[in-house]
Amino acid sequence: MKKVLKHSLIALASASIAALASCGGDNDGPTPGPGETSRRAVLVYQVANNNLGSSQYDIMDIREMLTAARSGDIPSDCRLLVYNDGPVGRGTVSDPVLMEITAQGADTLLTYERSDLSVTTARMNRVFDDFERIAPADDRGLVLWSHGTGWLQDGIADTPDRRRSFGYEPGGKMMNITTLASVLRGRDFGFVYFDCCYMASVETLYELRDCTPRFVASVTELPVEGMPYDKNVREFFADGEPDLVQAAANTFQSYNALTGQSRTCTMSVIDAAAIDEVARAVRAIYAKAPSSFPDGCNPQRYTVTSAASCYYFDLRDYLASLCAGIDGGDLLMADFDAAMTRCILYTAATPMLWNSMPLTACSGLSTYILRNAESVTRKNYNTLSWYTDVASALTITQ
Repeated sequence: MKKVLKHSLIALASASIAALASCGGDNDGPTPGPGETSRRAVLVYQVANNNLGSSQYDIMDIREMLTAARSGDIPSDCRLLVYNDGPVGRGTVSDPVLMEITAQGADTLLTYERSDLSVTTARMNRVFDDFERIAPADDRGLVLWSHGTGWLQDGIADTPDRRRSFGYEPGGKMMNITTLASVLRGRDFGFVYFDCCYMASVETLYELRDCTPRFVASVTELPVEGMPYDKNVREFFADGEPDLVQAAANTFQSYNALTGQSRTCTMSVIDAAAIDEVARAVRAIYAKAPSSFPDGCNPQRYTVTSAASCYYFDLRDYLASLCAGIDGGDLLMADFDAAMTRCILYTAATPMLWNSMPLTACSGLSTYILRNAESVTRKNYNTLSWYTDVASALTITQ
């Protein structure tokens, strides 16, 4: 999830989405006529009915988008839409809205009832359908904005349980990564940018690998401010392909330039086509490792919690520990590194995480470590495709 720190809360005026957006169109939204298909359309899906929204970080990011639009960063043949589900009763807006960001402002296209949560397949599919209908485009991109916990497979699939993975709504309701995959699959998004925490786990991206060609994500927590939209909107609408490497670099550099606890960030850009190569190389190592957690194993972790309670470790650092005890481990690591070279298009990390833990290794992907038999089912890890296809090859330490 995006981490909320008291020192980093930005004092915002008592603005609401209503102050940003004007009412436009009816609830069916505009229907594009012939020839109105754009070159690229991007949807920012903001699940902000939580502490991020109550602190108005979603509004801050919409303001950054408006700044970019007014600077000419949205070409005339491109469109930027935002689905915003903010806190109930904030300002004059209590229902989720779909709006379009232009140089003239934020125009509300649709209003949605609250009968469906934004982390259900019903609501997400409906918004995606509306996005495709209202903003037909040759190429589409998606930004998922909220809290995130990566692979943790205890979210909702459309039932009102208290679980988590992507998004966060009242009662702790979040969406399973397997459920997210079922919604994204076949939507033909050209990229998915996760403006939330922990989504650059190999388990998460392996589950989503057939949903989009490119991912941008972080292996760690992200500060609540998220990405700098005033800098990144133009990268999403770059000529040719979206410049995702520059977008990730912009986000990283914005935090790396800070000091103290505010200087904390990791960013990765991942080529989904190479994730299967990484999986094959990892499985080859797992199949030969005598133990899933050898003596002296202490890979880079990506949380400030203890190693025993951590869900996210550096993938390469962990594999290096395993290969140290394998005959031919150097060759296995060379195969893995070759796959990672094709998979990781960009990775960067600040020297410290929250100024309290050194980040000495950052391969661009995190992984969970099966320390013992109990950890196989922890957070339903064994329901993930990564476990079935890859991690099940490990000899679990007893």
